[in-house]
Amino acid sequence: MRYIITQSQLHTLVYSYLDEMFSNEDFERKINEYDKSGNTWRIHMNDDNGNEKIVYFWFGPGEDDDGNPHNGTGSLHVHPDVADFIRNTFSVRQGKALDIIGDWVSEKFDVDIDEVDIYPTRKSPPNY
Repeated sequence: MRYIITQSQLHTLVYSYLDEMFSNEDFERKINEYDKSGNTWRIHMNDDNGNEKIVYFWFGPGEDDDGNPHNGTGSLHVHPDVADFIRNTFSVRQGKALDIIGDWVSEKFDVDIDEVDIYPTRKSPPNY
């Protein structure tokens, strides 16, 4: 059976799922020891079983690998299991699931997110 819900209801449901998945709040912030400025760090988010499911990376202002200046970049890597559960449960596309996860992380940690992707990459494409 399918239900029609509003976007805010969808966000509330997904946020509740993520809050429950990470109820132990096993979040570990690490500063990149190779960056001398100390402005590059990451947050590892482990589920209640201790499995890493989401990682957020912040690269402070500077230059990218091609020498182009930037004002700082936030990157989010989401485990395929998390994205697939949301995608399958709520019948949304992968991009929408990743956007909602990105919104949750952004609100929870008050961080900027410029890109969200699946990591580790899948060995085979997901079933739609």
